Amino acid sequence: MSTETSEAEFPEKGILWRGWNDETLRRIQEKQWPVLLFVADADPVVGPFLREIFKAMPANSRLRDLLHDFFVPLFLEVESLPEDLKAFGAGSKYHIAVLSPHGLTPLVTIGVHRRPDDVVNTIVETLERLVDVWR
Repeated sequence: MSTETSEAEFPEKGILWRGWNDETLRRIQEKQWPVLLFVADADPVVGPFLREIFKAMPANSRLRDLLHDFFVPLFLEVESLPEDLKAFGAGSKYHIAVLSPHGLTPLVTIGVHRRPDDVVNTIVETLERLVDVWR
């Protein structure tokens, strides 16, 4: 799964996923909006689902708009998860979640063992509800 999408290509061609670094953490604190976390994992129980969901996500224009306008999209490999995120269940209890910008604790976790389009639609519906209450 590649996260390489330049700022110029976003949102027309994809999602500008951010990694775990000081710039991303600063952006989260500045925006004060929830974070969409995607944890890539090659485990055969979840890996095939995650791969297809990841491929399906950029095709949803509403998801691209929500991530561009409100939410910070964070992409991490399961092997490189920070200890705090692991302690809250990232990579074990969930692989896709909406995290609070305050402490990056999970607000909503999203099951991945479904059709990719169903998962993407659930993500969009969840983020849309949060836009309504977060403003």
